[in-house]
Amino acid sequence: MSRVPDAVYKGYEIFTIVVPVSENLWSATSEIEVHGAQGEEISQGFAGPFEAHSSDEAKALVIADTKQKIDDLLAQPI
Repeated sequence: MSRVPDAVYKGYEIFTIVVPVSENLWSATSEIEVHGAQGEEISQGFAGPFEAHSSDEAKALVIADTKQKIDDLLAQPI
């Protein structure tokens, strides 16, 4: 079973997990997946959690943070 990423950024597939935490609040986290020479690498719990008043807003916040973390990772490789 394959998943469809919520976004793709600089070769990294971004997947979000959004769940309701109360009647008017949603929480989102992300994980990334990249296909490299060593095969498929997955980083779970990569960004978040971010809470917002809608699922779309929470998802947008965590995707923006994930993109920033990808930029940081590429600028400072381990």
